[in-house]
Amino acid sequence: MNVKLKIAALFVCMTVVCGAKPCHSDQSERANNFTCTLATGGDTTLYSVQAEAVLLFFYDPTCDECHELMARLDESPVITRLIEDKHLIVMAVYPEEDVDVWRENMDYVPETWLNGYDPGAKIILDDLYDFSTLPTLYLLDRQKCYLLKKTTADEVEITLENLF
Repeated sequence: MNVKLKIAALFVCMTVVCGAKPCHSDQSERANNFTCTLATGGDTTLYSVQAEAVLLFFYDPTCDECHELMARLDESPVITRLIEDKHLIVMAVYPEEDVDVWRENMDYVPETWLNGYDPGAKIILDDLYDFSTLPTLYLLDRQKCYLLKKTTADEVEITLENLF
């Protein structure tokens, strides 16, 4: 089997069997998938979240700057409208495994967001995302390809306004 045929077969497997889709441009890459435990008690993966856009919000539950940014995003008319219209899901993720700290600070996360933690700290251990400081924002499209990496609330709002 020649190389082009092997690549074509792999692509078919990824798109048809596995459900993976290529990113929309050569400059974009797909975000790493991960599993987190939600406030409801169930688990979810990034790739199972279905929306036209996903805002990943990595945070520390005891971080004042994280709480301030949560409030800023929660008060954003653009983000609020897109959540209400089911175009955007905000996924707040505590990338560590201290469930007690996470539970004690759940009230800071808006109820309209997905709120989860990484019970095995695999996001950190496997170095899936760059968040040398928290909070850290990533904006993803429907295929979980990066639109913005390590970005600001203002950049998120501008990008979302232009997209929707």
